[in-house]
Amino acid sequence: MKKEIYIINYGFSASNYGIGSYIREYIYCLKNIECHVNLIEIGINKTDFTFSIKEEDGIRRIQIPYSFQDNLKNYGKGICRLLRLYINDSSDLIFHFNYINIDFHIFDRIKNYFPQSKTILTIHFLYLGERFFGNVSLFKRIVRNQNDKFTNGKYQEVMDNYTIEKKIIENVDSVVCLSEDTFHLVNEEYKIPKRKLHLIPNGLRKNCVKLSHKQKLKVRQHFSIKPEEKILLFVGRVNEIKGIYPLLNCFEKIIREYPECRLVIIGDGDISGAIKNCKNVWPKVTFTGRQDQKSLYLWYQISDIALFPSFYEECSYVGIEMMMHGLPIIASDGYSVKNMFQEELNAKIARIENWKNFSKFEKNLTEAILEALDSDLSGLKNKAMNVYESTYNITIMQKKYKQLIDSL
Repeated sequence: MKKEIYIINYGFSASNYGIGSYIREYIYCLKNIECHVNLIEIGINKTDFTFSIKEEDGIRRIQIPYSFQDNLKNYGKGICRLLRLYINDSSDLIFHFNYINIDFHIFDRIKNYFPQSKTILTIHFLYLGERFFGNVSLFKRIVRNQNDKFTNGKYQEVMDNYTIEKKIIENVDSVVCLSEDTFHLVNEEYKIPKRKLHLIPNGLRKNCVKLSHKQKLKVRQHFSIKPEEKILLFVGRVNEIKGIYPLLNCFEKIIREYPECRLVIIGDGDISGAIKNCKNVWPKVTFTGRQDQKSLYLWYQISDIALFPSFYEECSYVGIEMMMHGLPIIASDGYSVKNMFQEELNAKIARIENWKNFSKFEKNLTEAILEALDSDLSGLKNKAMNVYESTYNITIMQKKYKQLIDSL
């Protein structure tokens, strides 16, 4: 019999960013594998608050509205009771979880109501990222010394979240890690055996059309960018974990050396806070807000250098898009960022070095950008595209998920 896969998604902001892109590409992979694809969308209907089941493009979508009257525990219980009415328990049934910090409210009940089913968890984010910006050394110190004075009290919240994460990771049948850093962390610090872990980086369908020089000039004109301006492109949520503030702090030094540069920041978030950090360079900084894919891909086409100063990622679709478009990239060596980008392989690297004081990171970022502006980057562009083809092409992702699903 064909496998019956139920992907669990939530109507929260992350669905509109990396996890949303992941689920879209994952569904594409599954539709080319012998299985039935179902999408459980929780908290989606925010206006009419109605439960619905519908078929769209060969996918059964079960949409469950959010209940403002219930806490998450009761809400999760209600969800599982509802699903039991429409899903038959079977050894070919697979539930695929994607939100480790939310799914624990329904995971135990799913296992109770569907005891024959198998479960997969893809780790898109760990509390380590939110609390410590990916500072693995500090995280390991806390976990390994959880009973001493260093940990008690001050880091109790960390241990509480670690316990929740560890419980769900231990109890699912298979765990998908998107990066080498997470694969090793989950194995070593969460004590999960390697046989249960699957390293499957995100994949992306190739969807970029190269523009001619004349076409690029027209796009620049459309976006009010002068032909002589050098575009430094940042794409992502505007917040601390993405490294936006070290980037803004170093940009003033860049402008002194290369006044024709323009920093373009695409994404929503704390834009007002970022503007305050622009200091004397705000006329040379463009905040576009969030863009649809068509507009975003045009910005990729006309930009000169892509910037990826993030402290923590898992396997960023923005980073993959930058490589797919053949952009020269300047990246940090943050958690899992260093798994995607290596010096001269597909990027120039600005090391963070000190997790307590980012002044050294700002200095390294400044030097890397200045060096890139003064270099022939054609070789780096080609290398970025080669890494996309060899590691992040959708066919590689599809092959690995087929192997995983066949093994369950």
